Formats: sequence, C-alpha cells, structure tokens
Amino acid sequence: MCGVTGDATAPASITYDPFSPSGLSEVTIPLVLRRNRGIFTGRTNEVSVVLTAPAGTPPLDITYRGYKVLYPEGATAGRPRALDSRDNGAGAAGEIRYDFGGLFASDLSTPLNLRVTVPPGTDLSAGEPIVLDLQYICSGEGGLFSLPVPVRDAGSLRINVNTVSALQAYYAGSVLDFGEIGDATTTAVQAAPDRYTTSAGNTLRVRSSGPFEVRMRSQNDFKLTYRGGNLGDTAQTIRYSARFLGRDVASNAASTPRTCARAGIAGEAGMLPLRATLQEGGASKTPAPDYADTLIITFTPIVTASSAVNCAGL
Repeated sequence: MCGVTGDATAPASITYDPFSPSGLSEVTIPLVLRRNRGIFTGRTNEVSVVLTAPAGTPPLDITYRGYKVLYPEGATAGRPRALDSRDNGAGAAGEIRYDFGGLFASDLSTPLNLRVTVPPGTDLSAGEPIVLDLQYICSGEGGLFSLPVPVRDAGSLRINVNTVSALQAYYAGSVLDFGEIGDATTTAVQAAPDRYTTSAGNTLRVRSSGPFEVRMRSQNDFKLTYRGGNLGDTAQTIRYSARFLGRDVASNAASTPRTCARAGIAGEAGMLPLRATLQEGGASKTPAPDYADTLIITFTPIVTASSAVNCAGL
C-alpha cells in the first residue's frame, strides 16, 4: 500500500512560558513527510494529509499556507478529500497536498512549514512533547496500491516545544492565630490539641507547569517569642508545631523538603493546607502581648522528578 510517515520538530530556540500573557505566537515548524516504497518500482506518488489532535491534547492552532490543518478527534469534516498532482505542496483549504514525483525522486518531501500558535495559559507540561496523529490518503504507482479512504498514523508527530518549568504561589488564608493563651497551662494545651490548632481553611495555592520542591522553615525554630525576647530562655518562648504536606514539624532540623507533582496551570493539584498546633501554654511565660514567629516556605520549580507525589490536600 502507498503511505507516508511524518516528522515535525521545533527548533531548540523555541520556548513556551505558560504564564506569559502573549503565549507562543506563530512559530514555524517544518514538517517532513517520507513516502513508502514497495519492491522494485512500487512507490507512493501523491498524498493529502491533515493533522488530528487526540482527546486530551492541549489547545493549539496549526496552519499551513494560511489554512487550518489541525482538527480535534473525529472532527476532520471528511478531510482529506482528494488528490491533485497540479496542486503540489499548495494544498486545498484545510489539507496538505504533496506530489513526491517519479521513480528516482527523493522519498522525503521538501519541508512543509507549519505555523503553530499556542494560546496564553495553555496547560503544557514541562519536559513533555505535543503528540499528534497524521491522517492521509495517497496514490500508488509501479504496483503499489492506492488508499482513497483516510488512514490514521497515531502518534507520528512529536512537536518538541520547550515548555519552561514555571511556578506561581501565594498564601490564601488568615494569620495563624492561637488567640489569647496567657492563662492556658501546658497541661491544658496538650490535653486539648484541637482547641489550640489553627483553621484548616488556610492554604498555599500553587500553579505550575512541572513538578516543584517545597521547603519550610521557621525563623525562630518553631518558637513564639516577643520583640526582644531571648530564644534561649524557655520563659520567653512558646513552642508550637506546623502541619504541612502531610507532616508535623516542630523544629528546623526535622523539616525536610518535599517534591510535589505538577500542580497544573489552573492549580487543580496545587492546594496545600497549612495548620499550626500549640505545644505549650502561656501561663508560666513572661507576659507580653505579641508572641509571634514567621514561617518561611520556599517553592522551587524543577523540570522532572521520578519520586514526585501529589501534594494536594496532604
């Protein structure tokens, strides 16, 4: 049977930032088709091609000579429809047509320049290519049969757009406040931990195109103190712990980084709850109105991670 395979690659200089307001506008990517040959003189002569996007492919637009040639799954509207040797390379509206020529012509087409547009905010994964299918009809010569009914070559096109591993994060919630604890004893606090735990509604929200690493540390090593207080004096500090990413941490030494799977551009996997629980009461501490500490949480985007976990809701 006649037939073709395709190869399309993006130049290494093409970079897509999913958080850029401009997206990726009209990048040229050369598509090269290779024709099938049979025994002796059998060969593919003419071909008409469209590109199809499997279900789940991120939205993008591909045109050839000003016409759209990328279609969603099952929505090609009967394309490709016809072959025409007088239309070598020009293509009917919405199709790519090519005539390879005679017996001694090259089996590779000239580069067919596709124009690719990726809208801003498209959820492309860092480190992963865009994979598309070819759908074609073709004519054969020299004993090779023609294929007048469209044939699909699944996963034949891999467009290697370099998607940067980008990340945005912010805190959504209120101050982690234990309330008035001046009269609370340590025994009473430890006997009723839920009463002295902050709201479960406080979260960090993350949007990312790739996996990311999270580190948490406390400015005072998980001790509340007042302005000018001595962190080495137990009468001037109140211990607490923080629950984040499924771990209860009460000292910087015990705080280890966690590698999280990509949160997605919409942040569907990027809601990370943060709670704090008091470990001591304030009844025996030096009186002061402003015992406090600062938690510092650092997000670092990475390209790939073999041991990343889904951190949403931990």
